[in-house]
Amino acid sequence: MFKNIFLAGLSSSIFGTLVSVAYIFVFKYSPLEADFTEKATLGYLLSLNVLIGMTTCFLYFTLIKLLKKENIASFLVGIILSGASIAIALLFMFKVDNQLVFKNENAELYKDFYYFILAPISFFSGLSWFTFKPLFIK
Repeated sequence: MFKNIFLAGLSSSIFGTLVSVAYIFVFKYSPLEADFTEKATLGYLLSLNVLIGMTTCFLYFTLIKLLKKENIASFLVGIILSGASIAIALLFMFKVDNQLVFKNENAELYKDFYYFILAPISFFSGLSWFTFKPLFIK
């Protein structure tokens, strides 16, 4: 059982990273040409998604073992994951760094929007968990 839960967490982390990278590249190749990949690197996006995905995986496994009821564990993980995603998004939005400097001129012009653009990324790994969980966990 742990293997399936772990694979669901790993798959959601990888898929969340792919979606996050695509999301950041939308702004890079949009008419704004705001290339935020200087700060939102692949490593940063991967680590954020793996943190959320694997934490969800271990939390789900722990709650199943403690509660012995999969439906209640699934509900609690959903509530916690949703709340954590909202909290991370709010942290991004209120963590504005006035000293933030980009080498790319267009990114520097839109640096005030960087954290607001980064905020939805916290939802991608959570949504990926809900997408991949039924494939691995029966």
